[in-house]
Amino acid sequence: MKILIVEPDANRQRQLRTILSSIGHKSAEIESSPDAKSAVSLLRKKKFDLAFILLRDGSFDGLEMLKNIRSGGSSRSLPVVIYSSDVTKENVLDAHETGSNAFLAYPFSVSDVENVITKATKIKAPS
Repeated sequence: MKILIVEPDANRQRQLRTILSSIGHKSAEIESSPDAKSAVSLLRKKKFDLAFILLRDGSFDGLEMLKNIRSGGSSRSLPVVIYSSDVTKENVLDAHETGSNAFLAYPFSVSDVENVITKATKIKAPS
């Protein structure tokens, strides 16, 4: 399974990579991007099976990136997990309405990541 992590913070990128590796995802199949621009470039060049996208951090807005993904192109049906430490009803609803397949609360455990992967990949992305 090819997985894209869109996360500006290098420590959180490493943490998610470590968890994904610990549950059997090969490091070579996990790619990271610190911003939406480079992530969109990766999505144009490669096919991914799942993306983890941070909700927001400073000028980074994961929902805007998700809107871009859902608006068309070959990645339109990509399963997307939005995650955040700011877990409010409004943020979860915004992520869902924008087209995320699942919402993950940060910090997260190995079992949280396993469960959200199962959920996200079972739900068909909006087309």
